[in-house]
Amino acid sequence: MDTFTILADGQAETAASVRGDQVVIAAAALVDVLGWELKPEGLCRDEVCVPVDDRSALERPEGLDLTAVADALGRPTLVDSEAATMVVGAPSASRQAALRDRLAPDFTLTDIEGVPTTLAGWTGKKRLLVAFSSW
Repeated sequence: MDTFTILADGQAETAASVRGDQVVIAAAALVDVLGWELKPEGLCRDEVCVPVDDRSALERPEGLDLTAVADALGRPTLVDSEAATMVVGAPSASRQAALRDRLAPDFTLTDIEGVPTTLAGWTGKKRLLVAFSSW
């Protein structure tokens, strides 16, 4: 197992084994990485539990398939095995609500002069966000 960076609600590093888009972590690391725990009643976070019909879809001999766990929680994933990084997106209900309400989550980017700028800092002003990717 190699050290892998997981970007979800925060950033966490954990030991993981990777096969394609499948990232397997120790079951005990799930709480630190996503804030959820696999219990007999399903995936649980505090008092909230998401039932899991087929636990074998999540469990591997060496731990839990984090991609399958995120899928069970309705969270999209992106794995870059070369960069040893996995991104876990927001739950589908949150994404749908943001689209419906036309609200972007707050974020911070560094401008061309190196100054960190937040989206919330532009409240009350018109904004145009231009995104570019070479891939």
